[in-house]
Amino acid sequence: MKRNHKLIIGVATLEQSLKETLDACKKAKRGLPFGPVHRIDFTDQATLFGTLSPKRMELLRYLRQSGPMSARQIAKNLCRDYKNIQVDIKLLSRLELIITNKEGRYIVPWDDISIELALAA
Repeated sequence: MKRNHKLIIGVATLEQSLKETLDACKKAKRGLPFGPVHRIDFTDQATLFGTLSPKRMELLRYLRQSGPMSARQIAKNLCRDYKNIQVDIKLLSRLELIITNKEGRYIVPWDDISIELALAA
């Protein structure tokens, strides 16, 4: 059975992120399930949407649907400048939204990326 690799992206303060991490550690110590949660939190919505711009989201969707390929192939297929694709890949790689496979081609390791935003604090 194939595992669903899901990533959750949200907005949280450092204190909120630390509390969630400590809660997971406490559950692990007691032997309670806490599940692997893959999460990236940004400090505010402006940073989140600035980082995950429409062009970068398009790149992620295209690469996930199309499979492994080089930056040059991505730029050509998306009709984008190669240098801009390189910048986007570098940033998305730092966030582990894009990784390289054994052949050195770029892939998106996530089956699903969800963005969660609280409307009320």
